[in-house]
Amino acid sequence: MKRHLKRINAQKTWKIQRRGIKFITRSNPGGMSKYFTMPVSNLLKYELKLASTTKEVKYIITNGDILINHKKITDYKYPVCFTDIISLPKTKEHYRMIITTLGILKPIPITEAESKIKILKIIGKSYVKGRMQLNLMNGLNLFFEKQHYKVGDSLIVTVPDNIVKEHLPLEKGALVLLYKGKHVGKTGILQEIKEKSVIVKTNEDVYETKKDYVLVVGKDKPEIKMTI
Repeated sequence: MKRHLKRINAQKTWKIQRRGIKFITRSNPGGMSKYFTMPVSNLLKYELKLASTTKEVKYIITNGDILINHKKITDYKYPVCFTDIISLPKTKEHYRMIITTLGILKPIPITEAESKIKILKIIGKSYVKGRMQLNLMNGLNLFFEKQHYKVGDSLIVTVPDNIVKEHLPLEKGALVLLYKGKHVGKTGILQEIKEKSVIVKTNEDVYETKKDYVLVVGKDKPEIKMTI
């Protein structure tokens, strides 16, 4: 796989200078599509402003000065995905990768307590050797003997041990984040669920969008910080 890609062809979810400099670091494949990922190198250079060269990025990684989902990484092309946790042990700072109303991936500061959990959507389910396997949006698979979770529901999962802490069903009255589509980054109350679409009421308006575009983030209020 190529190490770099032309900036002009980079995904629109990156807020980067696209002209004047030809190449930028390419992400390794991750659990999510490239639309929802950003390599650690770009994160440290352009978002957190902790490095100016790839050599500095590699030094930070080698020293263990950055953790993703509370795990040490070894590759400057490691893909940081939407909802992932970024931790800086020396300064005790924590960030969550979100997507803004401009459709840009951005790390936002969060508390230490929030750095230990993340919200993940169930995108598939199947039976494997008599057990239910849930496929989550970040590529994680969880197994259960018995459960009542449905595709489209969200789970609050602990980091890094992936223990389900809470279930957030996709149902009328749920608070959802639109993380895809032209209304990306907005939150609202789920008004109606159709076969393949949903109706969401935000502070600005009422929208009908694809069911696949919403992530349940709470009931009366967000369970964790997912917006600026």
